Amino acid sequence: MSRWAARLAELTSCGAALLVLLIYAPRLQAPFLVPKFAALELTASLGLASFALRRASTGGPRWDRAASLGALLLLATSAAAWAAAAEGTRGAPYAIDAMARWGSLLGLACGTSVLADLPEARQRVLETVTLAAAVVAGLGLLQHLELSPFPLPVISKPGSTFGNRNLAAEVMAMALPLGLGAVAGARGNGARRALLGALALEVVFLGVTRARGAWTGAACGLGMALWLGRRRLNRGAVMVALATAGLAGIAAAVPGQVTAHDAADAKRYAGVVEVLQQGVDRHSTALRTRLGLWRRTLAMVRDHPLLGVGPGNWPVVFPRYAEPGASRDGVLSATHAPRQAHDDLLERAAETGLPGLIALGALGVGVFVAARRRIGEAETRGPAAAAASALVALAGLSLTGFPLEMPGTLALAGLALGLVATDGRAPASPPRSPVRAYAAAFAALALVPFAVVRVVQCVRGSAWLGAAERAMHRDHGSAGAQESLEDLKRALYARPVDVRAELHTAQVDLEDHRPLESAQAASRALAIEPDAPNGWAALAAAELAADDAIGARRDATQALELLHDYPWALDVRAQAAERCGDVPAANADRERILRLASGPASDETARAARGLVSGGR
Repeated sequence: MSRWAARLAELTSCGAALLVLLIYAPRLQAPFLVPKFAALELTASLGLASFALRRASTGGPRWDRAASLGALLLLATSAAAWAAAAEGTRGAPYAIDAMARWGSLLGLACGTSVLADLPEARQRVLETVTLAAAVVAGLGLLQHLELSPFPLPVISKPGSTFGNRNLAAEVMAMALPLGLGAVAGARGNGARRALLGALALEVVFLGVTRARGAWTGAACGLGMALWLGRRRLNRGAVMVALATAGLAGIAAAVPGQVTAHDAADAKRYAGVVEVLQQGVDRHSTALRTRLGLWRRTLAMVRDHPLLGVGPGNWPVVFPRYAEPGASRDGVLSATHAPRQAHDDLLERAAETGLPGLIALGALGVGVFVAARRRIGEAETRGPAAAAASALVALAGLSLTGFPLEMPGTLALAGLALGLVATDGRAPASPPRSPVRAYAAAFAALALVPFAVVRVVQCVRGSAWLGAAERAMHRDHGSAGAQESLEDLKRALYARPVDVRAELHTAQVDLEDHRPLESAQAASRALAIEPDAPNGWAALAAAELAADDAIGARRDATQALELLHDYPWALDVRAQAAERCGDVPAANADRERILRLASGPASDETARAARGLVSGGR
């Protein structure tokens, strides 16, 4: 049993590194996030099962007490915040997803901790991470050079197998310290050279992404790795590191090729000095938006300091805090609603209150204590130093991003945590109560089918939603509407809590002249996210089409209270006011749309307003 548990742990740890970093599915509505989260949750559930089986048969591995306490506090405070939010008016529609993310991180860490004291298996995990990250980097560099033979979907180039360059760069920032651990433990010059080549590829790719937050995280992680391994550095290693850093700097300084698809991606074509300046210039869009998100998240924390707004509820509650100045600060617009606070510590405090933030800090302290002990042991010094450095990189990324919300960085965090959390001083001995131990193992195994069911639901829902969106774009007539509605019904059957699917349903029903059905779909969307301005605008538009001018005016006003500069809501309210006989109010709203339409060409709100004006409304 012990041997099988170790093999399962190795399979799941290596599988997580490969699948989460490389998998994507173009036919899904979320082609990167959904399959990666599916792979993460499945491998994490199997990792937890391998840990429980190993504990039942041998009594080990045993986690460091401080790290265990921190993990338990983190889960307890999240559960308490969930319970409190579930009793509130908004509920907790995304709490299961939030808990699944923490459970995946800790489950994968449990599985990897089985291998923490098995040198060969541990080395294979580090090598798998390094080679998978090198594949991501290689594909991304081909994409950057416009030479990619693969039709990778692009959100921001070079996104590689993540679609988004920032997410791919954050994975590189955490993979680099783990790669140094793989190099340190390599057996044979050939393997060492291959791993060094992989690291060089990752560093160059990190440079061309121009992701400032990932650069900061990588600097933190690599700096920690170099400090911990300073006694083992030689002149040759220093020269190779400097040469690689220089090559990455040159690659970062050369702008990407100008293409029609990426014409609006200013960061890709700007000078590298300008890219760096925008990260500290408070007038730049990027910094202004982040500061705006952080300031509003702090207000959320002040209003809910004890238990927060509930796990996963940050995007649900945020629109209540967006105004005034939402458009000015770029935190909310007619086409963009943020889903994260771009600072994991602030988001944790907002969702689970100060106790949740303290629990996360306790886990950090526990990891520090455990890592310090593991680094002090000769047998585990190299891998523990690499894992600890990867977690330092994670901490650096968390200050300006949301790595604890994304599958790639969550997977690497789980692998790194598992390598440092084990207390090697605690001798493994058979459990005193075998019945209790095997009952725990059975409970862990029972979680696997639940993970499978959840994964299947998420993948099917995303697949049908993707099919619906393609049908909407392919045929704007009645036939396309019918096909879209059938696909949307299937998507909602697979995954009932899906605000995007509900809003798409409302849109299709409205375009197909079914205002009552459209209003019902918009109401269901608002039951999930009651403060979503687009939900209120969709409801108002459906009411207007159903000749309920009073209701349309009321709900359009509600949308405008949440987002003052919302052209569609202004247009619906103007039409409703005109039908109610309030011509001055209608004219005032139309004049406001014209003022919004005069904004800069790059402004999303201005483009939306110009679309209404050019449509003759």
